Parts: sequence; structure tokens; C-alpha cells
Amino acid sequence: MPVSTLKYTQTEDIMISQHVRCPIGDVFRAMTVARIVDEWGGGPSRVQAKTNGKFSLWDGEMFGVIKEIEFPRRLVYTLRELSWDPAWHDSLVTWTLREDQLGTELTLHHAGLPSRRIREIHRDGWGDYFLGPMKAFLE
Repeated sequence: MPVSTLKYTQTEDIMISQHVRCPIGDVFRAMTVARIVDEWGGGPSRVQAKTNGKFSLWDGEMFGVIKEIEFPRRLVYTLRELSWDPAWHDSLVTWTLREDQLGTELTLHHAGLPSRRIREIHRDGWGDYFLGPMKAFLE
């Protein structure tokens, strides 16, 4: 996905907005139903779409716990990589979805990453491996 279609905010946290020409419920399900996640490329995945439900993406390379789920407008979960130092805290991902006449505006806030290098990898990775493939699948 071309970086020009994503809106970044320069902070210690990652803030990205992305518009998808698709109804809000379909976008939310593409993030919370394992079968659909697998179809756009985030799998093999596991998703327990409920508060305190566990999830994993890319065959367990990334995983966490859902802290808040409000279909179809908000999703909050912890996230960490399998390769992270066990002493590092989990990061926190918050998705806010807003429907408009042309589809759905997704806003991502990713906080608490353990280093600048990992933050840069995730900033680029959200577009390349998550938002880009999901958007292409939904549109």
C-alpha cells in the first residue's frame, strides 16, 4: 500500500488513519473473525472476539488479549511479538471506526512499544501487512 494513502501523526505513539470503501460492520469483522483475517493475510490467526479473549496473528508471531470490544466502533487489545524480550511490557492497540457515506474511516493508536526501532518497524508494518492487505481484500 502506498504510504501516501495513510495519515501518520508524529508522536511517540503510532497514529494512523485509513479509509476503506466498505461498510463499518464488514471492516470490524475483517479484524475480529479469524476466518476473514486468514483470507486477507493475517493468518493463520486465532480470535476470541470478546473482552479478555485471546488472539494471535501470523501463526502466533503476534498475540495479545482483547481489552475492549464494542461492535462495530471500537476495539482495544494488548499486542506483543513472540520475539520480544519477556521483560518488555505489552503494547496497546486501539482501533476506532467511523462510518461515512463512502465507507469506513479507521483510526489506529498504537502505544507502549518498547523501543524506537520496534516503533518504526510497526509503523511501517501496519500499512504493509495489516491495513494494506485488509483494505485490498475488502474493496
